[in-house]
Amino acid sequence: MNTHTRKCQRFAYLPLSTALAVFATLATSVQAQAQQLLTFDAPGAGTGAYQGTSPAGINFAGTMTGSVTDSGNGTHGFVGAIKGGFTSFDAPGADPVVGCTCPAAINDFGVVTGEEFDSNGAGHAFVRLPDGAFTVFDAPGADTAPGSYAGTTPQSINDFGVVTGYFWDANSTAHGFIRTPDGNITTFDDPAAGDGSYQGTYPYSINNFGVIVGATTRSDNSSQGLLRAPNGTYADFQFPSATYYNTAYINDLGVIAGSYSRIYLDSNVFDFAGYQRTPDGKWTTYEAPGAEIGTSYSYDGTWTNALNIEGTVTGYVSDVNDENHVFVRNANGKIVVFDVPGQALIPGSGIGSGGEAINAQGMVAGRWHDPNYAAHGFLWLPETINY
Repeated sequence: MNTHTRKCQRFAYLPLSTALAVFATLATSVQAQAQQLLTFDAPGAGTGAYQGTSPAGINFAGTMTGSVTDSGNGTHGFVGAIKGGFTSFDAPGADPVVGCTCPAAINDFGVVTGEEFDSNGAGHAFVRLPDGAFTVFDAPGADTAPGSYAGTTPQSINDFGVVTGYFWDANSTAHGFIRTPDGNITTFDDPAAGDGSYQGTYPYSINNFGVIVGATTRSDNSSQGLLRAPNGTYADFQFPSATYYNTAYINDLGVIAGSYSRIYLDSNVFDFAGYQRTPDGKWTTYEAPGAEIGTSYSYDGTWTNALNIEGTVTGYVSDVNDENHVFVRNANGKIVVFDVPGQALIPGSGIGSGGEAINAQGMVAGRWHDPNYAAHGFLWLPETINY
């Protein structure tokens, strides 16, 4: 199972020597982390600014999914692996230029979910099976008006094929949904959710037991962590210093991890930090080395993007120069921060590199930007894996 929360960004076990020989046009090796870092481009990736490859998910087998933006600024989905090659695709009805096909997650059986936007700027959800068969769907009540760029936004899929995410209604209020493999869709709202514009219920992750986590934005625009049991009851959470939850993920052991914002100096300064919460409610917060902390009104700090069964997380750290770097934190609290060789380090750019997804083996998929602001994928491997 893999979960991922962020929308597609439009800009998106063989020995190493064998993988490079077979896929020289798609992947290259870089000398880092004892040759445990591979870079790649999905088929058709453009090389201009904000074009290229943006991974979003990875499953146990190392199969990845994400989006790829071509030289004509059309954005498509991709799925595959460095050791087996990649396939690009468009969901039925998607307009690659006006809209996109934007995968969000992939489960261990290779089923992909995400969203697509059509030529009218309306958003829809999709599920893609490993054989390439698609199902496109809308959650009841989703705003699919032309030009709305709203619609239904899947965020996570578990190994039973159950999808969760959120949709916006015509008033831009967010609601949660659950879709089972037989096509049944259930919508839900956290009782604490506000009903104003961009308030509401934002599910981000579902585990194999059907427990959902995310964030709930209240009527005063503050937020709390969303925790919904399979029976529809809520046990939401709030860390004392948190004012807003921007990510939340849950694994099959009930551990929750993500990032939250912190406010300083009478709300004039804020940043983001990482957190983990055990099933018995014990909290651990963390900052990756080099994170900008409480020095400017910014989105800098530590952004956690994914969690695996071992309790290892990945994401990116934004420093005082507004440059991003990958971090990986294991369950014991050890944090590794690294850059992908060749990535751009441009003060004030807001680019660099970041981990986007992690599988049960600890393999991290992510993206990095070169000096031309083009995006590329990377695969980081723990030393225990002989890829």
